[in-house]
Amino acid sequence: MTNIKYGKLKALILATLFVCTVSSCNDWLDVSPKSQIKEEEHFKTEDGYKDQLTGVYTAMTNKNMYGLQMGIGFTEVLSQSYDVDANGGWLYPSEYNYTETSTRIRIDSIWSNTYRCIANLNVMLRNINKADTTIFSNNNYNVYKGEALGLRGFLHLEMMRLFASSPAYDANANGVPYVTEYSPELVSQKTVNATMQLVLNDLLEARKCLGSDSLKTSATPFSFRSSRISHFNYYAAVASLARAYLWIGDKANALKYANEIVAIAESSALNKPFRWVDATSVEAAQDYETDHAFTPEFIFQLKINGWEDIANYYFKAASTTESLSPSENKAREIYEVDSKAYGNDYRFLKGYQIDGDKKYLCKLWYYENSAYNNVYPMIRMTEAFYIAAECLKDSDPERAATLLNEVRDARNLGSYPLETNLSAAEIQTEIWKEYRKEFVGEGGQLFFYYKRLNASEIKGAGVAPSKAIYVLPIPSVDQELGGYTN
Repeated sequence: MTNIKYGKLKALILATLFVCTVSSCNDWLDVSPKSQIKEEEHFKTEDGYKDQLTGVYTAMTNKNMYGLQMGIGFTEVLSQSYDVDANGGWLYPSEYNYTETSTRIRIDSIWSNTYRCIANLNVMLRNINKADTTIFSNNNYNVYKGEALGLRGFLHLEMMRLFASSPAYDANANGVPYVTEYSPELVSQKTVNATMQLVLNDLLEARKCLGSDSLKTSATPFSFRSSRISHFNYYAAVASLARAYLWIGDKANALKYANEIVAIAESSALNKPFRWVDATSVEAAQDYETDHAFTPEFIFQLKINGWEDIANYYFKAASTTESLSPSENKAREIYEVDSKAYGNDYRFLKGYQIDGDKKYLCKLWYYENSAYNNVYPMIRMTEAFYIAAECLKDSDPERAATLLNEVRDARNLGSYPLETNLSAAEIQTEIWKEYRKEFVGEGGQLFFYYKRLNASEIKGAGVAPSKAIYVLPIPSVDQELGGYTN
């Protein structure tokens, strides 16, 4: 969408891009003329910036993004975490058939909707960079700017993980267009390496701006989770930096930022911004009281209105051929229930339940009267443990194994610790196992793990991976009119 002159696709732009909004989030998504006001009027007050960010977060929850396709749906199907029905619509993505019509529509919608969010972030950044800072209360000028920069970097990284080669495969291939202005000017592609530097630049600046985030500065940060965890907060920037640096193979910096997260998780402070889920929350007597998803460990989440209609459809028997869940046999294999007797792993024990005559993934179910409804994990603190372990597997394998054991202990596997004298290869295997267990249903994290390492096998796939599998096709309209290639 953005490697073209906007005038060339006027109809597409009118359908996907918009400059300014009013206070209602629904109006933000309404591009009819009656909803459009002058840009300068909208950003005259602090509320205009707040509403613009709210609109982006809301757009990210639609089904073309993390409400389905980039969440539990398309991207996760690529991980081979599910057993999809041969008669259902998920079969083609599971076979990496990206040319099939309905699959191509899914891919194109991911691209266009993500760049739509980026365009609106750029509108906000254009205005906040010239804003009168006195209109903002407290430290909100820096916080709002940090959120917008962080989201821009985060979303471009998502596009890189989907639509560009991994640096391990070809660092000099074309990256996705990195769009930093809302403008009719042509946005050219840069190399994977050069594009990743732009991702890092935005995330680094975001971390700097978000230094005043209450989730970081407060003496009681956990009390601010309800207001900050659903925003791109300081620790989301830190964790994203760890993810981005590992993506390019810079283990020194990946470890640096992963350790910032790990240090907090390991600290004895009672009121931390995130922490291991309490066993009593996982072992609650009633399902609606049970924290199946381990929410205190979320670093960044989205609140998704109508999540009941999504999670309780695709993760239950009602979905029939559209079901998204491992079979019971596959789940037992993922969690090593039979081979290692790991059936007490909370991720298996509390993550799957019977519905009808089959077991389904239930960790993201909507439960009536539950305090854990309508949230979807974007970044978990456990990812930092895995990143740190991977960075240390050669230089300090004992520490790497210890980090993995900390996660295993929190998952009720403390009676089965890994040996601390594992080889680097053995540690990497355990990290892969952890990605399989930890991130089922969570945005294709396992697929991205395979892609980052340019792995020669995707467990459960019927074909050997290649560039054609790891790199999604750019929408044809942008190939034709914008000259995009990947």
